[in-house]
Amino acid sequence: MPFAKKQKNTSSKPSSSMNLRTAIGVDISQHAIKMVQISGRSLNQIQLEKYVITKLPKNIIKGNKIQDYEQLVAYLQHSYTQLQTPSKNIIAALPQSLATVETTVYNAKETEFDLEDFAEFEISQIAPIEEINYDYQVTGVSVIPAGQHILLAAAKKDDVEPRIELFETAGLPLSVMDVDLFAQNNAFSFWINQHAPELANEKIAVFGIYATQMYALIVQSGQILYKQETSVSNEQLNQLIQRTYQVTEEKADQMINAVEKPSDYQMQVADRFNIQVAQEIQRVLQFYYTTQSNEQFTNVKHIMLTGNASLQSGLPETIFSQTNTATECVHPAIYAPASSKVDLSQLQIDAPSLTLAFGLALRGL
Repeated sequence: MPFAKKQKNTSSKPSSSMNLRTAIGVDISQHAIKMVQISGRSLNQIQLEKYVITKLPKNIIKGNKIQDYEQLVAYLQHSYTQLQTPSKNIIAALPQSLATVETTVYNAKETEFDLEDFAEFEISQIAPIEEINYDYQVTGVSVIPAGQHILLAAAKKDDVEPRIELFETAGLPLSVMDVDLFAQNNAFSFWINQHAPELANEKIAVFGIYATQMYALIVQSGQILYKQETSVSNEQLNQLIQRTYQVTEEKADQMINAVEKPSDYQMQVADRFNIQVAQEIQRVLQFYYTTQSNEQFTNVKHIMLTGNASLQSGLPETIFSQTNTATECVHPAIYAPASSKVDLSQLQIDAPSLTLAFGLALRGL
């Protein structure tokens, strides 16, 4: 679902005659730039080559708004230098809150439009075509109503073009500008295909708890059935720690990732945050169920969690008690075979924060 035109892939040439490609996924959040490089001949045969996490100072990005382009360009260049790679097949994402994502069904027998004109007509109902960048993708076949299942994405040019220019100014022109919500779906589609094929046709919910929001996705057979963004996030966890222990934002961030925590941390922080997350997930599921017709109605069979804040001890158990649905933490980047350049013990710590960058890199192969 690219918003930016596909560029020529300038990845480093493989040493063998096989078509080995490399791709770099770049996830930019309020607190950090994450770059993940993968290589592979296909999505079924990939390797995690290396990754870099670069912390950002405050006030470069606030929420989803870039406040200091020049500094962000410099940090992007620094991150890429740290990655030490010749690959320039770079995929980044627009935050989901800046995009409109909708699904519809196309049936050639019921319209005079061909598929492309139909997609453009549907997009034009969102905003004037000349003011937006848009794309569409056929994701499967719909039975009720009959036709092709179409995923549509649109975003204002005023939001898309500055981000494309950001990478061009940094000397890192994008191959694709995607939507970060799709990156989460890519990452979990990879994990299901490779490591949990029994879930391929099940209805599952994936919740990514990130820096400033939680992304909820309900998917089945690779199709996004429902999506929602909520404010439960790493930021809320950080603020809870600040209030509880009277510490700075930086100190609270360190505490989230620390192995050793205060003796009362579980009761004072983790349990309270876990209840908050579980209640929010229950609300999302209930709202989803109200949108379902009787023909489509089946319960979500599994809940998957990712993101740094999902590592709070007892969170899957709390969600299970609230929803009566099997819940587990899954961080897909851990499941890709890693090159010798990856520190596996550090990857175990970092993987929860790499899900979106990993999913973007998959988009580039």
